[in-house]
Amino acid sequence: MNTRLARILSLGSYLGLIAFGMAWAIRLGGLPRNQISITLVLMVLPLLIPLRGILHARHKALVWGMLVALLPLLHGGVTLWSDQGARALWGGLELLLALAYIVLGSLFIRWRAREAQ
Repeated sequence: MNTRLARILSLGSYLGLIAFGMAWAIRLGGLPRNQISITLVLMVLPLLIPLRGILHARHKALVWGMLVALLPLLHGGVTLWSDQGARALWGGLELLLALAYIVLGSLFIRWRAREAQ
């Protein structure tokens, strides 16, 4: 049961990171119109690369997803630290989503490997 819960929560947080990256670039970040597309490419495209393997619960793809999730983790941390008001709260949410995926994905891989033994 722990493995299944970790899988569901890690997948939800990863998909939340993708949705948050799109929302940040389009609406929440307050970016000028001419910077939206490059922000989408930089924030969302790297998260889409390992998505197929993450959806199929492949270990290598999960690890690559954790490495890619370090980018939103850093972005959220810097936004939380440097901005004020609502933008700082959005940065905190991004930080929590990335951290949740990294921790829950690691737990899922560990627990699944134990079940396989």
